[in-house]
Amino acid sequence: MTAALHLVQAVVSLSFLALGLLTVVDWLRHRERSRRYLALAFMTLGLTIALSQVNTMTGYRLGALVGDLTLILFMTSGFALLLFRDSFIPLSGRLRVGALMVCVGATALALATMVPAAPSIKPTGLQFAATVALVVVWSACVIEPIVRFWGASRGRPAVQRARLRAVAGGYGAIVIILLVAGFGGSAATSLAAAWLFELIAVIALPLLYVSFAPPKWLRRLWRQQEEDQFRDAVYDLVLFSPDRPTLAKRAAEWGLRLVGADGVAIFDANGEILALRGIDPEPASQLARQADQHRQAQLLATSGSSRNNAIVLPLPLDVGAGAMVVVSGPYTPFFGSDEVGRLRSYAANITAALDRARVTERLAALEKTKSQFLNLASHELRSPLGVINGYLSMLEQGALGQLTESGVRAVEVLKTKALEMNLLVAQMLDAARLEDGRLALKRDRVDLRDVAGEALQVVRPLAAAGHDLSLETPPRQVIVFGDVDRLTTIISNLLENAIKYSPEGGKIRCIVGAVEHTASVSVVDNGVGVAREDIPRLFKRFERIENRKTSHVAGTGLGLYLSRELARQHGGDIQVESGPDAGSTFTLSLPLAVPLHEAIETVSPTPEPAPRLHIVTDGESETRLA
Repeated sequence: MTAALHLVQAVVSLSFLALGLLTVVDWLRHRERSRRYLALAFMTLGLTIALSQVNTMTGYRLGALVGDLTLILFMTSGFALLLFRDSFIPLSGRLRVGALMVCVGATALALATMVPAAPSIKPTGLQFAATVALVVVWSACVIEPIVRFWGASRGRPAVQRARLRAVAGGYGAIVIILLVAGFGGSAATSLAAAWLFELIAVIALPLLYVSFAPPKWLRRLWRQQEEDQFRDAVYDLVLFSPDRPTLAKRAAEWGLRLVGADGVAIFDANGEILALRGIDPEPASQLARQADQHRQAQLLATSGSSRNNAIVLPLPLDVGAGAMVVVSGPYTPFFGSDEVGRLRSYAANITAALDRARVTERLAALEKTKSQFLNLASHELRSPLGVINGYLSMLEQGALGQLTESGVRAVEVLKTKALEMNLLVAQMLDAARLEDGRLALKRDRVDLRDVAGEALQVVRPLAAAGHDLSLETPPRQVIVFGDVDRLTTIISNLLENAIKYSPEGGKIRCIVGAVEHTASVSVVDNGVGVAREDIPRLFKRFERIENRKTSHVAGTGLGLYLSRELARQHGGDIQVESGPDAGSTFTLSLPLAVPLHEAIETVSPTPEPAPRLHIVTDGESETRLA
């Protein structure tokens, strides 16, 4: 059992020494201040453990010189860890000097009192006090960084958080060994205690190793818990489009978290900084100017750094090349192919998101400009149209003199065109109000038959001689709850379209009906019709279907868009049935104010006669059996 313990102790000691050598090699490769202190801490700790093991194996016959050297190395390892902490989380100058003086004082006291290296030698009171001071000072130098590292790990990226906690846990295990060995009395010298110490040392060893050189597979394992959050972040980044600076700031946060970096900057194509965190603007701009125009990520060194501690990725935006700069800190992973690959994929998402946000901003600006134009143009046109209509009325009434037959015909044409302009201006004004959210509805109980009749009279002057307009209504009221002016606008727009797109004339029917909970107004024509694939485009703003037969028809593409939006504000909708050269049927559906069966019971408790249709054709009226 004892032989096995000695073998384990030898292996552990050599492992700590190898760990120290690895950190020294790492420092020699990168020559960084923080790495120097970490290498000093690990190397002196490894030498301390190795010399202690050699002393134990030789029966403490190497003399006081080896014991004194071991003691000095031991204290150096504790103070070096404190200096490493200082390179990562700075100490005040006074505290750093004070810690050095206390360490030197405790070491000098132990050397002066000749603290025995062999546990079999009973120390004097002064030697015991010097030993206690030595252990307390070393523990203080180590415990403070342990607590600080653990606290600093909160809120940091998974890789950086794990590394900080690993170095804290490794040194924490050594502190436990030291305190138990120093103050455990006779129990600390038992065989069981020795095995326990070796077990704790075995646990501390990999923790210390992965704190400075975690393999790629371990980094991926540490990051695994962040992957779901990352996927959600990318989803929001690509699909959610606020303003570009806000989007860039969100993107920068994950740029840091992905590789555990300390600084990040995102630049627009014109060199403007969209997001900046943990790095000064000027160094970031200098790095961004080195972005490869061939869309390749680069590993670069910041000013004063002896290693490549920055990744610069071009962002091929639609208006030019932007850049993303990520910089490592004193205790962040060394950048390599793993970090570059992850950031390259993420940069593609950032590029798509920034371009999407730009397009959204452009569309919003364009929509605002269109709304402003519609509002301005409609208001500016109303005044001259009012004057034109006034003079046309005076001409028609003879107030400006008797008109010849040709003059009367000219006035009729002018009145028709003025009516078209009035309807167009009304559409533009309503569309602008709708976009601005200023289109208020004055709801009331209205009979849809009366509304359809009023709309028919509005558009009748637009009909040519070959058009036959008719209104078909049921004998019973069709009551809906809505704005009579807006409902008139909807139906008149449908009738106006039917007239426009029936260039060869023909019958145009406006049919009012009701079924259970739904009222309807259908406008049926025998015009040019619409292809099935073009029907979804009908209700888009400013959208017009190109057709050789109707190329002469004027319009803005607002009528059907406005009609559907007004219908939906009333809780209804507009459906279309059409085909090329087969005419069209546009049906406005609205909820009835009172269900049909309730209206029948309320209005007519006696048996109903056969239903009839009331038909108005070109001003003449007749009633037929339905």
